[in-house]
Amino acid sequence: MKTGEYYYTLSGTSWRIYRYDMVDETGYIASPVPEEPIYYNEEEARRRVYELNGWTYKPRPRNTNPR
Repeated sequence: MKTGEYYYTLSGTSWRIYRYDMVDETGYIASPVPEEPIYYNEEEARRRVYELNGWTYKPRPRNTNPR
């Protein structure tokens, strides 16, 4: 975790993208990114977070259950 980095998490039945506002040794504060849509597919949310963070995206193998 780093301040300014993005992550996604389940919110009800959909996936939301959040940004870390503050990270230190005691915890973190994060906020939802209002300009990002709500995702109904986890892999789409994951792909978008990789894009926002500048990471190289590699799809998960289809035969594994990530959750």
